[in-house]
Amino acid sequence: MRLTIMSLLATTLFVACSQQTETPELQPSSVKPGDLTAAIIHSDPALSGPSLRKASISPNGKMVTVLQGRADDAGQQDLWAYDLATGERRLLVSSTDLLGAPEILSAEEKNRRERMRETGKGIVAYSWDSEGKQILFPLGGDVFVYNLETTKATQITNTDGFETDARISASGEFVSYVRDNDLYMTDLTSGRESRLSFGANELVRNATASFVVQEELARSTGYWLSPTETHLAYSQIDESPIAVEHRIEYGADGIENIAQRYPFAGTDNATVKLAIKPLGGGDAVWADIGDNPDIYLARVYWSENGKHLYVGILSRDHKSLKMLGIDPTTGASEVLFEETSKTWINMRGDFKALKDGGFLWSSERSGFWHIYRYDKDGKNPVQITKGNWPVSKVNCIDETAQRVYFTGWQETALEQHIYSIGFDGENLIQLSKGEGVHNASFANNCTAYIGTFSNKSTPPQTRAYKNDGTPLTWLNENKLDADHPYAPYTASHVTPEFGQLAAADGTMMDYMLYKPADIKPGEKRAAITIVYGGPGVQRVNKGWNNKVWLAQMLVDNGFVVFQVDNRGASKRGKAFEDHLYRSMGITETIDQSVGAEFLKALPYVDGDNMGVYGWSYGGYMALHMLAQTDHYKAGVSGAPVTDWALYDTAYTERYLGDPRPDNANYTKDAYENASVFAHLDGLTEPFLLIHGMADDNVVFRHSIKLMNEMQKRGVHNMRVMTYPGEKHGFRSRSNQIHRDQEILNFFVENLNGE
Repeated sequence: MRLTIMSLLATTLFVACSQQTETPELQPSSVKPGDLTAAIIHSDPALSGPSLRKASISPNGKMVTVLQGRADDAGQQDLWAYDLATGERRLLVSSTDLLGAPEILSAEEKNRRERMRETGKGIVAYSWDSEGKQILFPLGGDVFVYNLETTKATQITNTDGFETDARISASGEFVSYVRDNDLYMTDLTSGRESRLSFGANELVRNATASFVVQEELARSTGYWLSPTETHLAYSQIDESPIAVEHRIEYGADGIENIAQRYPFAGTDNATVKLAIKPLGGGDAVWADIGDNPDIYLARVYWSENGKHLYVGILSRDHKSLKMLGIDPTTGASEVLFEETSKTWINMRGDFKALKDGGFLWSSERSGFWHIYRYDKDGKNPVQITKGNWPVSKVNCIDETAQRVYFTGWQETALEQHIYSIGFDGENLIQLSKGEGVHNASFANNCTAYIGTFSNKSTPPQTRAYKNDGTPLTWLNENKLDADHPYAPYTASHVTPEFGQLAAADGTMMDYMLYKPADIKPGEKRAAITIVYGGPGVQRVNKGWNNKVWLAQMLVDNGFVVFQVDNRGASKRGKAFEDHLYRSMGITETIDQSVGAEFLKALPYVDGDNMGVYGWSYGGYMALHMLAQTDHYKAGVSGAPVTDWALYDTAYTERYLGDPRPDNANYTKDAYENASVFAHLDGLTEPFLLIHGMADDNVVFRHSIKLMNEMQKRGVHNMRVMTYPGEKHGFRSRSNQIHRDQEILNFFVENLNGE
């Protein structure tokens, strides 16, 4: 159904439901046996096969626990255990049996899961005590602890409130959680609950991270228990400086007016304080985190002996990160060291406290992420890993053997492997084998790890290993055999080709290309570029992920599919990312055009029949590629940013600076040039705009503003599909199917003329 872009929202938004029923489906005759369809992609069992989420080796190293979805509902997760010696598995906790009723989430928990990109149901998180005897998990708004000796789960809280961010202490003696914006702790022996923080109200929240810190700085918690369990630090945020944004959430059952304090770029953030509460009794002390209220409390860590608190303070312009050392008894602080950048600092959480009082810290100061060792005073850093390659994650520290276990790459950014290295930077060993992407989750004592491997023809496989890489028992072999859910569709499966293209300055960019196997000599096919383009993300690699399904469905329908990681993508070093500094929407378009020209030149590609698709930042880039170039005949833009002034402070100001001309972090025309609206004269090709009507990340207003501008121009090349109740990541399976079918239908119609 093609819209004529009627008056703003009066009609456009409220026809969403009727649009969904009127959208034409592909006729069955156009789908060949063995082809993927949108319904198949989102069916159960999952096409990728069984998945083990949040696998963890027990502290005693005898078992592995995982969250596992069910065969008839991959999203409904239960807690399972695997015996490492025998490989035998058993169900520990059934989420539905224990709860006995459908789970109802609070608004805060829904928002927290949205920030965490958590799409599962049932048990979505759990944690061990240090003895390996108890496992804590939240369910249905309350907190439970499973005892492995009694094989029973005990309900710890039973309140009208909704407990979030629940954790069990290392000793197994205490459980902590947040309820109604305050912090509580329960003694498991006595069952007595203690309230640890006070003063919360609608604007002041204790022990909870602010919206932008959760969304953009990857800090999801607001409290930290010391290893000795003598002190507990917690943040207190005051959201009163943030202006209220009235955001309308359109749902199938009605409309809700959400008064959300959303910090648009160039506006005030929440202010933050840090308290340290002695658990033996006494009042909390407030830590000295500096006199500037306009900062981000980015990271908080404890020393191994609990005598020092380390706090990372990120400047509002993202160019300085100061690590403070704080005395937990007085709150006094000193600056231990400072990371600086002429562009921006990427935030990571690779801090590992050492028993000698020192710590390991990851930094990009050399141009790539590497590991540094600091002494007990937080001084005299010694670089452990070196080279023009990054450490992706520090997985485990074996202080006895003086070795560090980490993931990263050395030969190609398309792969990821597991390594170990000595504290002295010598004897680097690659533990993982096989071309693809490897991830690891180590036991606390580093004696064993859970390794997950995949590549573009091998769905994720999970196995236990010794710390030297020797294989132990399979946890999820997930063999792609005749019984695998994907087996009926493997005949048309395409493993992409990989290569590199040179950007204008000679920088090499990775690409991958899906070519339908049935292309005949001399035949030319329509091609679709799937774009992301934004910072902090790598989309071109040799790992298997769920994003492969849309590409494969397009291939099954005869399209060539292409993707290139332009300058700005992650895992290629800081200089590769820095090209986007003050240049969003410009550098990526130039680089993606290199990919488009390469695609056109292929003998089997119809250069006059090319399309582009992207979601979120990719949706933003799809609009730019259509508006700034003539490469594409049509495009699909999903949940796009259209004007960066409508996005949040922490993400936007990191790359574009502050939009206020009187601010020291202002760059003239950075926001104006990055906006889609600066280039609308070139947006003449037909395109499909998709957006969830309850999106609280890229708020729906981005698309409303675009609709309004297109209406004013009197143009009719926009088709709109909105989804009531959906946020940035769609939750409803029927809507996921409908969305992907819309994308396919649009390209079939506009590129193939069907």
